[in-house]
Amino acid sequence: MIEKSHICIHRPVVAVAIFAAAVSLFLTAPPANAAPPANPSRQEAINAEVACITAYAADPANNYVNYAPAIGAPEVTDAVHSGLQPCASFADDSSGKKNIHHVGRKYQVAQYLSPTVYPGQIQMIIQGGPDAAFLIGGAPGTPIPSYIGGPYVARFNPTTGAQIWRTSLPLAPGQWVAAPSGAVVKGGWVVVVIGPTVYKLNPKTGAIVASVEQPVFGGAAIDANFDGFAVSPDANGTILLKSQNRSAGCTIQGNQAMSMCVAQFGPQPVTTVVAVDPVTLKNITAIALNQAVIARPTVVSNKGNTDMYLAGSAQGVRVTWNPKTKTLSQDLAWAPPYLLPGQNPGDAPVPVGDWVVFNNNAFPTQGVPICAVAVRMTNAADIHRLCPWGTTLPAGVTSNAPASFSADPQKSLIFMQDLLVGGVFAVHLDQASGEMVAKWSRPDWRTSDYFTAVGPASHRVLSSQYMNPNFNAGQLSNNSWTEGVLWVDEATG
Repeated sequence: MIEKSHICIHRPVVAVAIFAAAVSLFLTAPPANAAPPANPSRQEAINAEVACITAYAADPANNYVNYAPAIGAPEVTDAVHSGLQPCASFADDSSGKKNIHHVGRKYQVAQYLSPTVYPGQIQMIIQGGPDAAFLIGGAPGTPIPSYIGGPYVARFNPTTGAQIWRTSLPLAPGQWVAAPSGAVVKGGWVVVVIGPTVYKLNPKTGAIVASVEQPVFGGAAIDANFDGFAVSPDANGTILLKSQNRSAGCTIQGNQAMSMCVAQFGPQPVTTVVAVDPVTLKNITAIALNQAVIARPTVVSNKGNTDMYLAGSAQGVRVTWNPKTKTLSQDLAWAPPYLLPGQNPGDAPVPVGDWVVFNNNAFPTQGVPICAVAVRMTNAADIHRLCPWGTTLPAGVTSNAPASFSADPQKSLIFMQDLLVGGVFAVHLDQASGEMVAKWSRPDWRTSDYFTAVGPASHRVLSSQYMNPNFNAGQLSNNSWTEGVLWVDEATG
């Protein structure tokens, strides 16, 4: 273990955690100092990171095509949500000392509170570069009864967290509000999605330059949320979205509506997938899938087309965007059965080489733990499953993964987590056979979030949320848990 810092995360502010020399992360945290001091060596490290990520993002193999060349969170930085950031540096790695291998070495983590309070919680931070930081707030996945202000986008100073501008996003009356999505796309534009509407904002002023409601099949627009945001690596940077849907007649807000509405109002409508013009935001085409999909997509380039992979409610799903014919199509022949009896649908699948790796239990379930399921892209019948928590759980134990697995494709590693059972596994995927083997485990590590792997392959550091060991599931309902951040050697845990 490199360092563990326990901090409460529930004030809607931005705090900056500065490591000993180089890297910065954004956290929500209690009061600390006002701002980090000037540090020439830190600026040198940032300049080196900028040069590195610019070159890294220019290589199509790294899945940054049409995304801003920036170091940021897994969901909003590249097309595959891997969490790999080889251009980010950890502590004094930039000097070549590689001190992460020094047993017992301690690293100081300084925490700085922003002067701005962001109401309605912060749902997402997206980066356009070291000086271009944006957040989406006011659209909590779990509703806050006292907050009625609605969703907004803000630009903030990434050094201090201070707000530069804030723009409210208009919604139709009765609109279902669930967790939003967005990214900084080609040209530096900020594009976000709330409900069925896509918004494009000027990064300098926050002005809304376009907003277009997308079509929805099988249900009303006020019951749809296009949470799945992806950018095609095609020449135009076409935006690809998929919907979450609330059962008709239900008025429950937040992501919980997808599970809480079903008993009274019936199943969710099937998911809609749309292709959106990145300049005008006008809809190019839309299709209805053959099942509902709750989680976000990942996309990869495939012989001039773009394949979108999704964790369906029944099987894995592949949708192909053809930029020449401007059509979307679901590949009904690629429908792997990735769920065991008793498991719930998974989060966004993670592409690793020629494989797509699914998880499960995006909603809590009892009795059946999470497994990793690797499916070959070219053969949906070639399926491999690893269940490191076993295939059954003790009576009364609940399994849940609110976030998808992360991956280090360069090392064929997958990182698995279960919020309620607890524990983290690093798994190696054999690219030739698809077989998976657990490389290391951390039973003490409990996280509901993604993982980020930073630094060069020779000495890479893995980090994520580290929930206090006294955590219990009841704390989720009132936001009463505390947490920190854990950094470990990726190779050993």
